[in-house]
Amino acid sequence: MRCMEKDGAIFLTMKRLHERRKQVVRFHRKGYGVMQIVELSGLSYPAVRGAIDRFEEVGIAAIKPATRGKHASQGRYLTEEQERAIRQIIYDKRPE
Repeated sequence: MRCMEKDGAIFLTMKRLHERRKQVVRFHRKGYGVMQIVELSGLSYPAVRGAIDRFEEVGIAAIKPATRGKHASQGRYLTEEQERAIRQIIYDKRPE
């Protein structure tokens, strides 16, 4: 088996992370140890351990990654209308 280059799970796309987690489960089912899986998959120990634990508790559906980050409207102080008005003021007044 070829050892994959180490990638942090947070830097992987959702699709690639899901593929790596499925790979972790396949290695686990074949009887590989956690540290062997870490080396082979390129994921960190917590990522591998978490995938195995979720798989054992819930099943294969549990390893599908959840969406990351904030929702588009989360953390805003202004309404869209207020933002639009401010953009227009900046555009009209040309602050430079």
